[in-house]
Amino acid sequence: MNIMAFTRRARCALLGATLSIGLAGPAFAQTLYVANAGSNTVSIIRPNEGNSIQNVAVGANPQGIAISPNSARAYTANAGAGTVSVVDTANHVLLTTIPVGSTPYGVAVSPNGARAYSANFGSDTVSVINTSTNTVIGTVNVEDGPISVAVSPDNAFVYAVNFNSSTVSVIRTSDNTVVASVPAQTSAYNVAFSNDGSFAYVANGNGSSLTKIQTSDHTVIANYAVGSTPHASAVHPNGARVYVASYNASGVVYGYDTTVHAQTSATNVGSNPHALAFSGDGSRLYVANYGVHGGGGPGTVSVINTATNGVVDTITVGVNPASIAVGPTTTSTPAAVPTLTEWAMILLAVALAGFAALTLQRRRQTA
Repeated sequence: MNIMAFTRRARCALLGATLSIGLAGPAFAQTLYVANAGSNTVSIIRPNEGNSIQNVAVGANPQGIAISPNSARAYTANAGAGTVSVVDTANHVLLTTIPVGSTPYGVAVSPNGARAYSANFGSDTVSVINTSTNTVIGTVNVEDGPISVAVSPDNAFVYAVNFNSSTVSVIRTSDNTVVASVPAQTSAYNVAFSNDGSFAYVANGNGSSLTKIQTSDHTVIANYAVGSTPHASAVHPNGARVYVASYNASGVVYGYDTTVHAQTSATNVGSNPHALAFSGDGSRLYVANYGVHGGGGPGTVSVINTATNGVVDTITVGVNPASIAVGPTTTSTPAAVPTLTEWAMILLAVALAGFAALTLQRRRQTA
């Protein structure tokens, strides 16, 4: 037998055995963050770990939640306290509390992570927060009753939805100046950007409609009829569909084609669905079901498989979940422990490799 070939085979056997049992890669999954308005907590949920839940106490009546791009921080808008809470998502602890305007209902973090913005319903302002210092560095006057806020994917603009005036204030982030006021419809409630930033969709709570805005010039393309009392919208990562949560006791989430705007699905979820968030790959849509006003029991999160538009799981959370956000988490998968058979294979491979090397060395000495 050729000694060099024998040696190569032994080395390959050793390498193969080592790789098969010793190198387990990291597992990637989603983490859910739910602001529970009725229990003044944030639920941190990891579906890949059996929906294990950690609860962190925040300010009174948290209505909005947003996650930093690196998932290190969660920010809640506490309507009952006039503050934004900052949560360390790794250690599940409250880091600090930031005073903002009156009755903050919505919060958003810029895609570059440098700023957070709170929509202060009671003071008709948007607070600009420096996330490195957790301090308010600017206050922008908007129209009547700002209830939600979102940042464009390119960090250039903030859209603040004004419930009482049924408008969207467009704030230029470079100088925190309002550059446009876009008309929506009755009781504008929530706004969501498409992933490419070309469009924004506003759910009009009492208008039973969805306003589609072209972001290049901040103009309304059209208003489309949707289910009753829409409270939230979310655009699928592929841009093909927009989902709308119909806030009522029967609880339905509707899907619409973003090209022809025809209804494509209707999924029954929990009572009073209030907020929506997609998994990173778009395979799941998470729905925060507010439930009965005033609490009385824990709320739920419905998990929709977007391939079938069916509910595949229901997760129990705190009282009156008002908002939900999704962030990635990386957990290490423990390396597998070799079995006795695998150890025997490794030892045999080592022995064969050693024997081959020794034989080759002797032949060279006698040559």
